[in-house]
Amino acid sequence: MLKILANTHKVIATIIHQRIKQDYNINLNLNKIQWGSVCPDVLPYYKLIRHYQKESINFISKEISNLIYFCRYSNLQENTNPILINYLSKKLGIISHYLSDYCCYPHAYRMTFFDDMKAHIKYESDLNVYVLSQKFKEENYEYVINTKNLDLFENVDKKLKVRVKEYIETVICEYKNAPISFDTDMNFALDISSKIASFVIESALVYNEDLEIQFS
Repeated sequence: MLKILANTHKVIATIIHQRIKQDYNINLNLNKIQWGSVCPDVLPYYKLIRHYQKESINFISKEISNLIYFCRYSNLQENTNPILINYLSKKLGIISHYLSDYCCYPHAYRMTFFDDMKAHIKYESDLNVYVLSQKFKEENYEYVINTKNLDLFENVDKKLKVRVKEYIETVICEYKNAPISFDTDMNFALDISSKIASFVIESALVYNEDLEIQFS
């Protein structure tokens, strides 16, 4: 079952990899971003950080903020250090896993009890079948998020992790007001994952020592 369920996350990670390369000329490690996208379902540490918005949004918001802090000054477009690229790739994969789960019906509506869990697993299995037949290429997706993109230079009086958290919460509210369907799940999952990945990359590229960003 885990192998089947991993396919959806890997499809999203692969498209993020393609978009980052196309938009920023940064070649992330495909294997690392794919591994990052599935390891929260495999590694005990991430299993303890539940894949529901309420339980993990503070963790994910901090991970995003910390990743920008870690990559600042690194000149990602010219930096060929495999340690940095591998770390960034894996972290973006992990972040995409949680964000995608927030946009998956059983996670968004907390199907957690025994009877619900059976429906939860069936939904995700059916979703994977749908993805592999209908949503395995980038051209099969739509941009669906209307929420204004995050901007490193806006609301700098707020901690970055707070701004990130508020953005994610707004997008998930938007998702919950959209029609319930596999298509909605996947479009929102890829869109929010791509937008956050782009925000991390763009923030690292434009960061300079004159910025007063509250990371902690």
